[in-house]
Amino acid sequence: MVTPPLPQQLDLYSKDTKVWFADDKEGWVSASCLTKQVGDKVTLVFQNDEDPTKEHVYEAVYKDLEKNNGSTLPPLRNPVKLESTDDLTSLSYLNEPSVLHTIRTRYDQKIIYTYSGIVLIAANPFARVSLYDPEIIQQYSGSRRGDLDPHLFAIAEDAYRCMIRQQQNQTIIVSGESGAGKTVSAKYIMRYFATADDKEATGKVAKTNEGMTEVEEQILATNPIMEAFGNAKTTRNDNSSRFGKYIEIQFDKECNIIGAKIKTYLLERSRLIYQPETERNYHIFYQLCSGLPAKERGELGLKNWTDYHYLNQSGTGIIPGVDDAEEFDLTQESLAKVGIVKETQAQLFQLLAALLHMGNIDITGRGDAMIAEDDASLLLATKLLGIKTSEFRKWIVRRQITTRSEKIVTNLSPTQAQVVRDSVAKYIYSALFDWLVNIVNDTLSSSSSESVATFIGVLDIYGFEHFKKNSFEQFCINYANEKLQQQFNQHVFKLEQEEYVREEINWKFIDFSDNQKCIEMIEAKMGILSLLDEESRLPSGTDQAFCNKLYQTFGAAPYQDYFKKPRFSNNSFTVVHYAHDVQYEAEGFMDKNKDAVPDEHLALLQGAEFNFLVDMIQDNNNSSSGSDSPTNSPKRLSLVKKPTLGSIFKLSLINLMDTIGQTNVHYIRCIKPNEAKAAWEFEPNMVLAQLRACGVLETIRISCSGYPTRWTFEDFVDRYYVLVPSDQWHPKGKADERKLCGAILDTHVTGEDRYQIGLTKIFFRAGQLAYMEKLRTDRWAEVAIVIQKNARRYIARQRYKKIQAFIIKIQQVARKKHGQASLQRLREYKAATVIQSYWRMHVIRKAFLERRAFIIKLQTVARSLVAKKQFKVAQQHKAATQIQRMIRGWMVRRLYQTKRHFIIRIQSSIRRRQARKQLVVIKAEARSVSHFKEVSYKLETRVVELTQSLNRQKEEKGQLKVKATELESLVRNWIERYDKLDERANQLDPSSAGLDDTSATTDNAGNWKQWNTEREGLEQEYVSSLNKIKHQDKEIERLRDELTKQKTEMTKLRDTSQMAVQSLSGVPNVTELKSQIAALKTQLSHTLNRQPHRMIKQQSSADPYSGTALSQPDGKQQGSNMNFDIDLQVAQELHSLLLDEQTLHKEIYESLIRLSITDPTTRGNSGATDGDDSSAKQEASQDGQPIAGHIHFPAHVIDLCLTLMWKLGDLAESEQFIFSTIDVIRKHCQEQSGDDALAVYLYWLTNSHELLSLIYITESFKTSTHQHAVDQVANKVKYELQRLQVDLFGQVMKGIHIKLNKMAIPAVIESQSLPGFLATDSGRMFSNQAAFTMDDLVQYFDHMMTLLGHYQLETSTKEQVVNEMVKYIGVSCFNDMLVRRNYNSWKRAMQIQYNLVQLEDWCKEKDIPDAILELEYLTQATKLLQLKKTSLDDIQIIYDVCWTLSPTQIQKLMQNYHVAEYEEPISHEILRSIATKATSHDNKQLLLDTSDHTIFELPDSRSVARYSLATVDLKLDLPHVQRLVVLVSNEKNL
Repeated sequence: MVTPPLPQQLDLYSKDTKVWFADDKEGWVSASCLTKQVGDKVTLVFQNDEDPTKEHVYEAVYKDLEKNNGSTLPPLRNPVKLESTDDLTSLSYLNEPSVLHTIRTRYDQKIIYTYSGIVLIAANPFARVSLYDPEIIQQYSGSRRGDLDPHLFAIAEDAYRCMIRQQQNQTIIVSGESGAGKTVSAKYIMRYFATADDKEATGKVAKTNEGMTEVEEQILATNPIMEAFGNAKTTRNDNSSRFGKYIEIQFDKECNIIGAKIKTYLLERSRLIYQPETERNYHIFYQLCSGLPAKERGELGLKNWTDYHYLNQSGTGIIPGVDDAEEFDLTQESLAKVGIVKETQAQLFQLLAALLHMGNIDITGRGDAMIAEDDASLLLATKLLGIKTSEFRKWIVRRQITTRSEKIVTNLSPTQAQVVRDSVAKYIYSALFDWLVNIVNDTLSSSSSESVATFIGVLDIYGFEHFKKNSFEQFCINYANEKLQQQFNQHVFKLEQEEYVREEINWKFIDFSDNQKCIEMIEAKMGILSLLDEESRLPSGTDQAFCNKLYQTFGAAPYQDYFKKPRFSNNSFTVVHYAHDVQYEAEGFMDKNKDAVPDEHLALLQGAEFNFLVDMIQDNNNSSSGSDSPTNSPKRLSLVKKPTLGSIFKLSLINLMDTIGQTNVHYIRCIKPNEAKAAWEFEPNMVLAQLRACGVLETIRISCSGYPTRWTFEDFVDRYYVLVPSDQWHPKGKADERKLCGAILDTHVTGEDRYQIGLTKIFFRAGQLAYMEKLRTDRWAEVAIVIQKNARRYIARQRYKKIQAFIIKIQQVARKKHGQASLQRLREYKAATVIQSYWRMHVIRKAFLERRAFIIKLQTVARSLVAKKQFKVAQQHKAATQIQRMIRGWMVRRLYQTKRHFIIRIQSSIRRRQARKQLVVIKAEARSVSHFKEVSYKLETRVVELTQSLNRQKEEKGQLKVKATELESLVRNWIERYDKLDERANQLDPSSAGLDDTSATTDNAGNWKQWNTEREGLEQEYVSSLNKIKHQDKEIERLRDELTKQKTEMTKLRDTSQMAVQSLSGVPNVTELKSQIAALKTQLSHTLNRQPHRMIKQQSSADPYSGTALSQPDGKQQGSNMNFDIDLQVAQELHSLLLDEQTLHKEIYESLIRLSITDPTTRGNSGATDGDDSSAKQEASQDGQPIAGHIHFPAHVIDLCLTLMWKLGDLAESEQFIFSTIDVIRKHCQEQSGDDALAVYLYWLTNSHELLSLIYITESFKTSTHQHAVDQVANKVKYELQRLQVDLFGQVMKGIHIKLNKMAIPAVIESQSLPGFLATDSGRMFSNQAAFTMDDLVQYFDHMMTLLGHYQLETSTKEQVVNEMVKYIGVSCFNDMLVRRNYNSWKRAMQIQYNLVQLEDWCKEKDIPDAILELEYLTQATKLLQLKKTSLDDIQIIYDVCWTLSPTQIQKLMQNYHVAEYEEPISHEILRSIATKATSHDNKQLLLDTSDHTIFELPDSRSVARYSLATVDLKLDLPHVQRLVVLVSNEKNL
């Protein structure tokens, strides 16, 4: 590695410089420099940062440091700002302790992913994290790798984009030791490919509502299957993969997933028969014992897992938090998804049960092995396998040796018999696993290889393993990791060299540690595997002999650096791997490598009666040996040279490396942070060992050998422009960035080998960037001193000016006070003089007034005495006059009364005489018959008038009763609504809810005001209704009183008539008069009985819509049997026209629905707004004018057809017609695309609501049977129309979301409208202009309001659309803020807040204030960015202010906060505290839901009226519709 010169390095070790020192416990500890002495000897003294009492002293000879170029100096620590960087290659000091500390710091902040160049490091949290939600998948879909935080989704997206751009196969290698999270990572990568929605790819099949195609669901279903049959609990991992797998996800030319293929490597067969303590067998066995139904368990003889030898050896059968029964159900569902039917599953479970029973076979005996013939497990196992019990028992305890001349059968020992039994079980399970993989591949692989254009492979394989005792499995695993590490080193080396060539810089080949010799030692012709195979084929071969051959072959050059013989063991050997020296125990290598099954058992299994077992073994032999290999003959099997397990693994590994070599590779290194699987615990030494093993540190070493630091010209200028004079970089000068970079480097960097300038980048040697940072820091310090000097000068001058101004002001105040005192003395002298003059005037005036008052009083007394004497004389004269007047009056009145009484007596006598004469004449006239008739006629007329008046009042009374009933029901409804609102108001009361003033005001202010308004309105309506009811009650009482009075009058008239008859009973012609009276009574009775019928007739004739069709005998109502009077010929024509599907229906479907909409800008009322709706409807209702122009014409035509069918009795046909119409509308809307689609959706949304409103006002029918049938059909139609409106509203919002998806983030997040606070991207001097601004977004909102107004949608619908638009903007922008890196700053927050204010002002202007609440998340996020973050108290304030945000969201915003140059970075302690709170909190929601699922609240029905369609000027050719309209308009009864 090329390093800077020694003096330049020593300059970096200044006071307070932080470095790293090795530590046994923590790996590395930090220390700060106290003193530095440089001479012939270099002495550096450091103080431990954790323990201030501890010191570290570094001493070295200067010449020695020059020889090694300072490589032994303590590693430097990075600035705090860089210690939590998301890419290790961006560190100023790229060394081992810095890498470890960065990963640890991010892990403490609950960040598990970190980049290291092309490698993604994933630390297992051992806890559930909210990083894999569907919303996060969609965020990474289509994004570039550096835009968002490190994530395995970013690696998956990068692989997907490379596949599309380069049309090259890709591979994602997921490696790490057991328990590091490889399987889960591979699972989520597969889920990403299956669920991510690629919006950029053309021709790609759109995702369904479930988000996945059938093939993608099948691919994900392979995970539970592979985990059940290939994973087990180990001490390191509860779900450890005991095999390696390479999954190819196949894509077609349009980048659709069309299939998958799985390749497996080195299944751990030995786990079937033995498990160490605290470990388990494969999951499927425990799932089988727990989840299989009792009946099937009984058929297979299954019991609890503790009863089986293969499961109870470790004493552990339960995994905390895992329900094996539920996992078994999931396994069954997954097997069904990949095409394994229930019958095959039952056979598979039967085979697994047989293996469990086989492990329970009791093998006894001392010398020779023995098995009892009645062994229950033996009988049950052979029964389930379908083989002969005697033969199986025989070849378990015996062995047949075939020589050239004869066959020799020998007995086996109990240990040997157990080995044979276990080998048969391992063979069957291995064959079952391979068969299962083949079935999955047959199901998932594309049927046509030509359709597979590219694939992305996901390799999930073991990481490097180093245990206390290492055997054949560890040897194969480490051999595979050696191959992968070699490929990784070559790939990194290749990328380095390619970039150097691409940038055309001078470079030399980079040396890196090549492990080719180690690989050759393992896989060469005379390598370890070849020697193992050779020894395995010898009849007398032993593990010790194999070990001796290794000593002889590799003990000398050229392999002595890679092979060692242990000092204290003759049965083991050590291989020097790239990561660690591993000592392998040779014991068991031979048996594990051969893994042989006796030929007798193979023949027995192939001849079994269990067809599933036979087919499975046959398929396995065909797939491994070739379809043409003779496998049926045991003799032939013995002659064929069997491949060993080592040779099979070697061949498969070579094929795997060939496949990987032909693909573009991406790397994910999984790290296990602690051995105890504890959540969020970090063991530094363990992680450091894994970083070495997985090649991360080797990658860094390779990078440091060349030019590890690369900066683009723009980034370099943005960072270091201050190192040269401003005239070279001022924006107005428009300096060339390349020349400016050269000027900076020429000025401050000596030595041409320290950097290289390429075509687009500058390449620096390791450590050079730290030197540039020091220069920049020093320059900023100089600039700061100049600024401080001028600032202090300015402050001192300002202070001097303030003191001077203060002194002058004091002088002014003193002079003012002196002048004010002199003025006060003059004022007092003048005031005294004025007081004296007024006092003298007062004394003189007072004496004058007293004299004048005495004189006036004297005059008054004299005048009163004179007046009293005059008054007494006048009073006496008036009394005398009054006495005289009264006497004269009395005398005159007495004379008048005497004369008056005399005259009255005379008049009375004369009048009495005249009355007696008149009485005689009247009696004579009363005896006359004609006079009596006249009286009777008048009486009859009066009775009839009273009767009619009585009936009218009865009718009015009935109507008033009906109205009173309706009003009472209405009042009850209002009371219920009032009670509900009152209850809601009580619930939302801030005091009762226990909310503080701030939260109550923020959340419920708008709703509270609206509900109070509704409540007051309901109270007013309720009071007015009560007043109306009281008025009606008074009116009813008044009518009752009038009715009583009329009845009384009639009774009086009848009594008068009877009295007249009685008085004339003695008069002649009395009999004739009686008969006439009886006739009058009869006539009166007829009149009273006939009057109600006349009223009912009048009422029925006044209702033109009350009639319906009469029922025919056959149950149909049509033609002449209608309930409305129209011409029979017209009715028949209507009937035929309405039921003709080829004419009218087709015309409605194909013309009216598909062609009736036009461009809103070409319509006469295209500018209609909210205020125009009512006026438009009023104009439409006048003189047959069409309602709302032509917009609602389709709804009225469909309503006309529907109501006519109902009147004609064609209910079934009407139901079919309306449902077909709705389907055509829905399909027509689904076919729309582009900018016109939104207009189509809105057009049919308003028409569907118009049609629904028309159906609500359909008149009733007379017959209850027909009315009930129509009501049933109408209810179905209403429901379907409501569903149609919901679907159309969803389509409208989906189209709007597509548009907002392009505008929202650029307009709200990226645009900067607030001057003076321009935020730069990642600290750049200049920022790119946003694609959209807030003006564009507001214009789009205005456009949508105009469009909604044009189609005359209800105000509630408009509010819902705006609310959904604002909600989508708030959610998408908030999610974008959460995932952006190095973007969110306090300046950016001010710009976003300013943009939000513009949107809020628009909502208030349109009187839609509730929409502002949808921006609460975004608003609080901007507040968080602007609040102080320097202490834990500040963080608590943030939690209080941003109460809507979850702790996880607050943690994410704090982690992504971009610290400006003048800001202090957020301390690790604060970030760690925030991360701890987020982890412990129940709400772990990160991103908000961005799905298109919207809830549409249907508006109330419109106030509509049917109008004559004949007046509509049609622009479409609709002859049959026009004919129908003409027929209806010509018939008055329609």
